[in-house]
Amino acid sequence: MRNTFFLLIPFCSIIASCDAQSPKNKKMQASATTSQNKTVKQSPYELHGILDPGINGMVAFALQTPTSWKMEQSFTRAWNGSSPINQVYIKLTSPDLGSTIEFLPGSPYYYADGPTTRSLRETSRAYGMPQQYNQYEMPPMSPVEYIKRLFLPYLSQKGLQVRMTAEKTLPSKQTSATMQTYTAYIDGESNGRKVRIDCMINMTTTNMNGEVYYNWEAYPTLILTNGDTDPLYKHIAHARNALLSNPAWVQKNTQLVRNGFIANDEINRRNRDMVKNYRDHVQKTGEDIANERNLSSDKRHESFRDVIGGQAKYADPETGDRVKLADKYNHVYKDKQGNYHGTNDAVNDAQFDWVELQRLETKNYK
Repeated sequence: MRNTFFLLIPFCSIIASCDAQSPKNKKMQASATTSQNKTVKQSPYELHGILDPGINGMVAFALQTPTSWKMEQSFTRAWNGSSPINQVYIKLTSPDLGSTIEFLPGSPYYYADGPTTRSLRETSRAYGMPQQYNQYEMPPMSPVEYIKRLFLPYLSQKGLQVRMTAEKTLPSKQTSATMQTYTAYIDGESNGRKVRIDCMINMTTTNMNGEVYYNWEAYPTLILTNGDTDPLYKHIAHARNALLSNPAWVQKNTQLVRNGFIANDEINRRNRDMVKNYRDHVQKTGEDIANERNLSSDKRHESFRDVIGGQAKYADPETGDRVKLADKYNHVYKDKQGNYHGTNDAVNDAQFDWVELQRLETKNYK
């Protein structure tokens, strides 16, 4: 529109100088004057490409921002083991520098719940093992709870102290058969400026064999302004609704994520094997200690009964067989017919073809 306007003016001026009295020329000149005086309507939003330097500077997605606002962008990656986590940060600053909108990097979480999972956690707790193995393993929560528990402390660490004044939860949306989107925000003040902290959570729930698996992502945004937060909040809603992903980038990023999942699965398998071996070792050690304790107790009880009953346990040195006999002789012998003979004085067992039995101490009972 603007280019057409500037080309039209010189073209009409040339026609008018050739024939000032021509009605046709007068009509064209009037039309040009009308176009010149007409104000061109400016679009309220501009389109920006968000670049991914990790994939050859490719445009990842297109974002619409308020016209004339300054935009800063950053695209990095964090890593959950071998899985990439896109960390996209976008800051918008109004022309008068009085307002800023910040789209903070999203955080993905996962959690499992169900009889089997709870049993495993209880077993780990009983053995004194950690209940959480990964920083991204976290039970799902509402956006307001996420802001209060995680995001406000994060802002406080960054030096932004917020005094809350209000909170609002928006209606949830069913975005697919298994995914729901939850959005909420809190209002507050910081150093005389108005603050609105918004959080959008996408949650996917999967039920499998009685276990429930949650995969959820939290996307926080921050508004700081000297004016009203409501008009600025509309820019956030518009940006989310108008977001367009580059299919070529999605394909490459998906492959990167898939490769990470495969590597993590192998790492997790090894970790599970290590945990299982550790649990088996702890269980066997506990069982051995218990068995030893029980055996020791049994030995004490048996030896006590033998003492009270006037009996003792003897072992055959040739066969290893053990027998319990009256404890009233210094020497006990066994003949070839399996009969036992007790005497207080030693005899020539070779002469009688006897075998002298060995009296066992109570510590050798078994």
